[in-house]
Amino acid sequence: MRIFAVAFLAIALVPFILLSGCCSYLTDITESDQIIENRPPQIDLTLNFTSGPSPFASSYTYWCYDPDNNIISCELKIDGKTYAKGTNQSTLFPEDYTYPDFYWEARKVPGNHTLEIIAIDSNGLTASKIVNFTVLSGEWLSEPGWYNCNENLYNPPCDYMYEEYCDKIVPENLVVREAAAQAISKHPGEFSLNQLLDIYDWVHSNIFYQNVPIDMWPPYPPDETLHTKSGDCKNQAVLIASMVEAIGGSARILYIPECRHAFTEVYLGTDQDVNALSNAVWAHYKVTKGTYPTWHTHKNANNETENWFIFDTAGGWYPGNTISECMDASNVYYLLDCNRDPEQLKAPVTYGTEYGPIVRQNDTQIIQPGWSYNYWIPPWMSTVPEYKWCHYKLQIKSLSTKPLNWYLTNKQGYLDHNAYRGFNYYYGEEQVMGTNYEFDWNKSDTFYIIIENEDPKSSITVKTEVIETCYKS
Repeated sequence: MRIFAVAFLAIALVPFILLSGCCSYLTDITESDQIIENRPPQIDLTLNFTSGPSPFASSYTYWCYDPDNNIISCELKIDGKTYAKGTNQSTLFPEDYTYPDFYWEARKVPGNHTLEIIAIDSNGLTASKIVNFTVLSGEWLSEPGWYNCNENLYNPPCDYMYEEYCDKIVPENLVVREAAAQAISKHPGEFSLNQLLDIYDWVHSNIFYQNVPIDMWPPYPPDETLHTKSGDCKNQAVLIASMVEAIGGSARILYIPECRHAFTEVYLGTDQDVNALSNAVWAHYKVTKGTYPTWHTHKNANNETENWFIFDTAGGWYPGNTISECMDASNVYYLLDCNRDPEQLKAPVTYGTEYGPIVRQNDTQIIQPGWSYNYWIPPWMSTVPEYKWCHYKLQIKSLSTKPLNWYLTNKQGYLDHNAYRGFNYYYGEEQVMGTNYEFDWNKSDTFYIIIENEDPKSSITVKTEVIETCYKS
């Protein structure tokens, strides 16, 4: 009996395999086939072409039968691993058959590979055949769009990115962990937005930027960048990604050939998380009016929203900022930590998010004899009500040899003081050379600082600084 079947390596043709069971049979048996006994199994295996780009898409034909009708095993292998086996050809590909992952992986990995068929009959006679095929590097990913290099490992330029960047994201490295711990020392505890800003600030302040062409050589390991305290865009990118993951976050690296640049993005989760960090960035880094932090949003395979915030310490001045040409690039390639499950993304907590610290006032004034000078400061809650309270550090210092009076009050106290009436105030000191006073404020009302020069003859010079840090809870 002659039995044959056709199987395919091409993904596009897989439904034929899964739906039809892969095999068809010829039922007519010749008389000569029944006379001769103890003949070995008959097999064949042929590829329609033996080389092609990744993923390899060649189809193959095979048959596996025994002239004595006593075959007991038929087996197909790829690179020495069995991916289909049955007691006869009809059971090689059952209706519910699913190709194993290593089968598809072999189709994608550039290099030489083997496809083999083996048959055994009940008399122990065997037959086998091996055919070779070569997987070439995949086609260059040049169409406009975003490419996940974790899913396009063998297509340029993702193949280069995967090879050169994968082993550089090392959150488990002791030197990286020490740097991350130092960076977030002001905000210990659960992974938070505050800690992300801490890491950005730390790298921006401690790692000197070197302008080196992105394709001159691969990125250094992060511990080497920490040792030299310098690095180009790709070195700072892998360092930030490693530090973010070291504190429990998720990061990816973007490679954009058009602007010859690479940088990190951090995962923020929901839109609420994004808005929280955007608000904090706007305050913390004094973002110019009309300029806003930028992030990227897309739907994942589960149709869930993923928000990724730009963390570029080489080409940007604050989180959400990078080289303008990079924002308009037609091709973007990104890579997540190759040693982590891409589905296990960790967003930071938003409660306790800091806004600041920022300097609300830094001023020096000459106060004439018997006069006063006033400052009024609307708290951040009056602009962004999501913030619940603020902490203020007030420093007032006489730069002269004469003392001063100062008072912290509300609008009514300010109006009464200006009308030369008695006034109420929250706190104040008289005839002092200066003060360092800290207080919390949980109202949206503006507060006022009054500084007096009681001396009727001499002017005084006074320096005043107010630092504000606000919180969401």
